[in-house]
Amino acid sequence: MTTEPDSFPRRHARTQRFTLGAPRSFTVAPDGSRVVFLRSSSGTDRASALWVLDTEEGGERVAADPRALLGGASEDLSPEERARRERSREGGAGIVGYATDGAVELASFALSGRLFAAELRAGTARELPASGPVIDPRPSPDGRHIAYVARGALRVVGAEGDGDRSLAEPDSENVSYGLAEFIAAEEMARTRGFWWAPESDRLLVARVDDTPVRRWWISDPAHPEREPQRVPYPAAGTGNADVRLFVMGLDGTRAEVAWDRARYPYLARVHWSGAGAPLLLVQARDQRSQLILAVDPESGTTRMVHADEDRTWLDLFPGVPCWSPAGQLVRIADEGGARVLAVGERPLTGAQLHVRAVLDVSEHDVLVSASAGEEAVDAETGQVHVYRVNELGVERVSQEPGVHAAVRAGDVTVLVSATLDRPGSRVRVLRDGKLTATVPSYAEDPGMSPA
Repeated sequence: MTTEPDSFPRRHARTQRFTLGAPRSFTVAPDGSRVVFLRSSSGTDRASALWVLDTEEGGERVAADPRALLGGASEDLSPEERARRERSREGGAGIVGYATDGAVELASFALSGRLFAAELRAGTARELPASGPVIDPRPSPDGRHIAYVARGALRVVGAEGDGDRSLAEPDSENVSYGLAEFIAAEEMARTRGFWWAPESDRLLVARVDDTPVRRWWISDPAHPEREPQRVPYPAAGTGNADVRLFVMGLDGTRAEVAWDRARYPYLARVHWSGAGAPLLLVQARDQRSQLILAVDPESGTTRMVHADEDRTWLDLFPGVPCWSPAGQLVRIADEGGARVLAVGERPLTGAQLHVRAVLDVSEHDVLVSASAGEEAVDAETGQVHVYRVNELGVERVSQEPGVHAAVRAGDVTVLVSATLDRPGSRVRVLRDGKLTATVPSYAEDPGMSPA
């Protein structure tokens, strides 16, 4: 009996486009001693585990194994978690996302609607008592608390599992706290709905009321015996969810953040760091005008920091707006036929680059991803590189032709590179620009090359 060869479409589906087994979702500790990431055990394994790479010794270890934590049981996802994964295009299983404290010593994540925490230095993980099903748990910067969403309520629990309590309860079945609404998650790449203060004493929390959103009835063709589901969906030209923002203290205080929500209903970006007041980017519904606002966390009042208008369209960019460590506004702007990096009132790039995202901002430079501008040669068309930018000029970090991305903290940069001469992506860990380690990928080889 002959075995029929495995077809490329089958392998493509089984490996989720040859992405299973590839490392992803990197976080670098501020002191550069650890790199945290997700990776499954093979090119056909959907369940990602949480890993830690020691950048000084170069060894890897598993900090949290989903199969061990669940005792081999299969995952049970809530409808809210399924919707959140669908909007973020997450097709994996196991630990599909995590968040850390400021020192990158504590990580939290949800598994099967249950809350878990991992000690990243020790490489141990444990379950914490929580009111489930848990969605998007995030430690406070000081690592003492973990906030999460359950049944539309924003809750907080001590990092040791003590004092679980609700900070905001929904007042109707159409209201939720701490989650991104459909438009933000699906169209604007804002998947979060709450943000910790740098001092860990309060949070910015989005309140979403989808009462104005039209309901649709969606059936499952694979199960015609099941009743259709009633789903809120904001089709073009119909009503959107009502989105508000509150500053909520751990002591029970609350202040609503005020802006012209009638003119700027879209809450597209939120940034809160120790370098300045919380920043919001709010957009008009036609997305041709937007404001960057600074928030007074005591009163909830806002002041305009910057305004943009475009006759056609205003794009949203990852990583901005934000404050530099010196308290200057960092943004990406359309100027002189290019998308430039601006810090304060000064553009730091010109027509040679089209800046796509801000990856990290330090006291000395800004790390960005960018494609070539008008001055580029044809050979660079379609490439995306990582650059260091400051007042002295622009330095390219990635060298090989291809598409590159990076995550950085301190003097350690994780460079992720996809090039035409090899399948998948290569992950290198650089310290002060010099290679110190690589993170291996277990993804399968597609068996063909476009080169």
